[in-house]
Amino acid sequence: MNRTNYNASNSRIQKRKQVKSKSKFRTIRRFIKLICIILILNIAGFASAIVAGQLMIDEKEIERLQSPDVTISTQEYVKISDMPDYIWKAFIAIEDHRFMSHPGVDPAGFSRAMWENLKAWDFVEGGSTITMQLSRSLFLTQDKEVGRKLKEMIIAVNLELEYSKEELLEMYVNGIYFGHGEFGIEQAANFYFGKTVRADDPKKDTINLSEAAMLAGLLKAPEYYSPKKYPEKAKQRQEIVLLRMNELGMISEDEMEMAVDL
Repeated sequence: MNRTNYNASNSRIQKRKQVKSKSKFRTIRRFIKLICIILILNIAGFASAIVAGQLMIDEKEIERLQSPDVTISTQEYVKISDMPDYIWKAFIAIEDHRFMSHPGVDPAGFSRAMWENLKAWDFVEGGSTITMQLSRSLFLTQDKEVGRKLKEMIIAVNLELEYSKEELLEMYVNGIYFGHGEFGIEQAANFYFGKTVRADDPKKDTINLSEAAMLAGLLKAPEYYSPKKYPEKAKQRQEIVLLRMNELGMISEDEMEMAVDL
């Protein structure tokens, strides 16, 4: 090959390299633009969800829950710090064991629930976190609709931004329905056991681990698992709660067995 042909061949090779380099650069640039667009859309979507959630949250409902009017209600609001740990742990164990780590919505739990619903072709599982359940009980209806579930998630994310985990759990156990017309854990403890959830109440005994697990087990279907109506079903559900607490390391094997035997 003479020098002229060599130079021409080398020039073509260099041009091909330049074209490939430019093409690769354009691909990287397009990818970066795509990432930026996705981020912008996510930020815009998140901002929209925050605005929508704020509009759906009625602060007066939260105030009414935390400071009930004693002239029209017997409901009492008890601080989490006034309860033994095993009480609130029972609710986390059976209702939302990732409560302390998720931002109000649990992607893993929600995906599993949607898969079960698809298999059954019906709403058999909700995948609601504790914060989502709180959102529903305070601001929404109990209808099983996709639109309501979306509202639950939007409100839950907003509540997580506004309140601590302790405050959210506190509102949850004090406002949730326990069956027989009883709302709130203190009312439930008194109704079912004639006791209190306060650790140092001079007038009443505090519910024990066994009783706390039974109250936590009620939430799936309060009337169906009522120890007053169906004691055997309530006992079975209680044992599930205690087993879950043990699996999560909240209680020891001995504590579980003692609670089951009570």
